[in-house]
Amino acid sequence: MSEPTLHHLVYQSSATNEFSEQELQALLMQSRAWNAAHGLTGVLLYSGGNILQVLEGTEEEVAYIFGRISRDARHHNVTRLADGPITERSFTEWSMGYVPVNADDLANLTGYFNPKGKHPLAVVADHEGPSLHELLTSFVVCDTVRL
Repeated sequence: MSEPTLHHLVYQSSATNEFSEQELQALLMQSRAWNAAHGLTGVLLYSGGNILQVLEGTEEEVAYIFGRISRDARHHNVTRLADGPITERSFTEWSMGYVPVNADDLANLTGYFNPKGKHPLAVVADHEGPSLHELLTSFVVCDTVRL
């Protein structure tokens, strides 16, 4: 029997209420425990109520957890930005890395749109730059990742 294909999913959402540092830490502890038990890796970027997350694992596990995330009342406007097979994980060491970012950093990600902006989909049309997954990976190459 062959190994399951690796899969990744990138989504963004808006928090129903901004998370406090304590709420973020509790969310990260819960996510890390679940992800470690289910072979998921990834990273979470958070800024002022805006959430951007990468999930990696088997297609079945990624789809299952994204279904739970999509129904979670702590956020809304859950928008899938990328979804598909990958040849290798980008976040192998992290059951859930965390990067606090400012709004300008998020705005510079290809594929990200500001749900509060006047023309939230305008940025999505630009597919000339690196992929959203590649840009997210670049965020975690720096020292800002909290493990």
